[in-house]
Amino acid sequence: MNCHNELSYCKKGMRITAVFMCALLLIQLLLPAAALAASKGVTTDKVVLRKSASTSATVLQSVPKGETVSILSTSGSWYKVRYGNFTGFMMKKYVKASSSSSSGSSSSSGSSSSNAEKIRALGDPPGPMRIGDKNSDVKKLQKALDILGYYNGKIDSDYGKGTTAAVKAYQKDHRLSADGVAGRATVKSIFGSCAKLSKNPALNGSSSSSSSSGSSSSSGSKKNTVDSISEIGSAPSPTRKGSTGKNVIKLQQALECLGYYNGEIDGDYGSGTVAAVKRFQQKRGLKADGIAGKVTIGILFGTSSGSSSSSSSSSSSSETKKYKTETLSWFKDDVTHVIPKGARFTIKDVATGRTFEAVRWAGYNHIDAEPRTASDTKAMKSIYGGSWSWRRRPILILYRGHVYAASMNGMPHGTSTISSNNFAGHFCIHFKDSKTHGTSKVDSEHQNAVNKASKYAWK
Repeated sequence: MNCHNELSYCKKGMRITAVFMCALLLIQLLLPAAALAASKGVTTDKVVLRKSASTSATVLQSVPKGETVSILSTSGSWYKVRYGNFTGFMMKKYVKASSSSSSGSSSSSGSSSSNAEKIRALGDPPGPMRIGDKNSDVKKLQKALDILGYYNGKIDSDYGKGTTAAVKAYQKDHRLSADGVAGRATVKSIFGSCAKLSKNPALNGSSSSSSSSGSSSSSGSKKNTVDSISEIGSAPSPTRKGSTGKNVIKLQQALECLGYYNGEIDGDYGSGTVAAVKRFQQKRGLKADGIAGKVTIGILFGTSSGSSSSSSSSSSSSETKKYKTETLSWFKDDVTHVIPKGARFTIKDVATGRTFEAVRWAGYNHIDAEPRTASDTKAMKSIYGGSWSWRRRPILILYRGHVYAASMNGMPHGTSTISSNNFAGHFCIHFKDSKTHGTSKVDSEHQNAVNKASKYAWK
């Protein structure tokens, strides 16, 4: 090779190298931007997270509707995502990718934060609202529903048909009265609490279609509003139409918390209170007579009535009868809605009789739960003899006046949402016919434990 040819060859090589380096640099610049543009997404339906991009791949986790995932890459009709401690693949059609994260420095933290954290970042919770309202509270509601995957319309502060439809869809999924009205129960379900007053003056006044008949209470009666049933204290005594006083106030407060009552909390058991009690009774399969008797109060407050006319022995007898153990089929009885996400309940181990409180955070084929506090974790660990174990144990679950037969394992694993309970993950609770995460099969050991638990009563 002569010098001229050698020099020409070298120049060509340098040009090729330069082109390659430019292309590589361009790819490096574009890839992060593409990844950032779709760095997060919200599940639009219940979806399975799989080990690889195939419907026959191993199931890693079942993810509920409205959960936030971090989108890592794309593979055909699949997204590679990160969900909690899991990394796997989801079908694109079940994930609403968001490009909003590409603007501003908040995108990286937003993609890893939970929906609850994003909603808390919206500021103080709004008050009740309904169709026709147009204010900043409506804007906040629209943003929250957008985060949860229920609303994809314009964030315009106008409570119109689109917002109403989104609220209805949310209410239906969370076993609330699907009327499209963002009342106190709906707002509290979304934001964790509800402002005492609404920006709509009509929702703060005494005139309401749900108010007690003949009530002309002062405008200050709304001061009796509470944010949760636990704030009310002990359960009231039985009451009925015509009753007045503190017991009726407690009843009205509880019904308002659950979204059945929107009248004045004035201690006057009028037609509005009767109608609210009837709606509650119908929802719970009780005789809809509008009378707040012992059974209705027991289910409403998750405890026995505080009636002073009953002796302690008769109260105990009533309690045993009320707590008849029920065996629910996970899919047929739609247990995932009977005990919804965020529900707080008490677990009793049938072998030791020990109890602790737990909170449901997720789960599609069964309940994924966490001990509520560090003390509850300690109590749960003592049930397993001081060491965590996958061993199935028969348990009873007490929730809103009902007792259900179930089975739990005692091994912390996967995602954890409560940082202060000293429990590194969650544990699984199975019901009749429920399935496992990984194999999506009915586990015989869990089923045997459920069957055993069904023969016990809460005492």
